[in-house]
Parts: sequence; C-alpha cells; structure tokens
Amino acid sequence: MRVSASLSIPWLVLMTGLAGISAHAAAPPSARVELEVAGVLPMPEGAASILVLREKGAKNLLPLVVPGAQDQDLGRRLRADAAPGLLAETIRALGGRVREVEIASADEGPGGARVRLTQGARRLELPGAASESVALAVSAGAPIFTSRRVMDESGLSPDEVDRARQRAAAREGGEPQRM
Repeated sequence: MRVSASLSIPWLVLMTGLAGISAHAAAPPSARVELEVAGVLPMPEGAASILVLREKGAKNLLPLVVPGAQDQDLGRRLRADAAPGLLAETIRALGGRVREVEIASADEGPGGARVRLTQGARRLELPGAASESVALAVSAGAPIFTSRRVMDESGLSPDEVDRARQRAAAREGGEPQRM
C-alpha cells in the first residue's frame, strides 16, 4: 500500500458537498470496495485535515474529515515507510497482526472503522476512528475496505470532482484542470 507523494485535488473540491457515486449503482450496498490512501490535505484554517482514500483500480474518492485534535502527524503516520506506532508494535508483540480495516462510516467518530485482528486462531474486531485505523492498516501493510453503500453515500466520482473543479475555476476566473 503506497501513499501518493502529492495530491492534485484542491481541498475546496472535496468540501463542495458533492456525494453519491452512481457508476456502481448495480452493485449491492454491502459489496466490499478496497481502498488505498491517496493523501492528506490540510485545511487552510488549520482546524482539520482531509484524509483522501481512493478506490483501488478506479478514480472514485472517499474523503474523511479529520478534526484538528486527531490530525497531528497524520501525514507522517500514513507514509508506508513510517516507523510502526506503539499500537502496531503492541499488537505484534502480543502475537497478533492486523488482518484488515473496514471503514464503516465517513465520520471520524470512535466507531467509524473496524480493525480486524488475528492472534493465532483467535479473531478479534475492534472499533476505532477511521484515521487511526487507516494509519494502523498502512503501518501493518493490511488492506483497507469499505462498503459500496459508504462509497455511494459519501464518495466522489471523477465526474463530480471535475464539475466541482470547473465551478471553482469559474469563480477564480481560471481554466479548470482535468483529473
């Protein structure tokens, strides 16, 4: 799992309130979608950051707003070459491993994600904040999933990003860049 060095989508595009990816309308809401980290965008006001996840093999995005108190060092923790954090080291020291992380909601609340662990034959599932869970998955090299329902409700399609980019460029009087 790799984190993109830069993300060319301005934070304004993600804050336009667009939602509802319809390209996969035929897929059942419970269908699993694998995600990868696209990047972290700090908000200009400094009150939050946006963790941007991208559907593997597609250009659909899932932005997660991470409040300022929880976004400290988020970009550093999400680098694939970052040293494992205390939680990852503790799981490993206890003979466990992170099997996968599932984003259950685009909200950063304490139950926004589920971390699935294995310890020998034992399987555990723990709730966690989405950003912390994603950082743990990156640290452990574990896959990140969500449901098609979450992508439909909170994700952004390439067309939606392009329309928002065009509106932003029109407000600024410039030419929009295509995705």
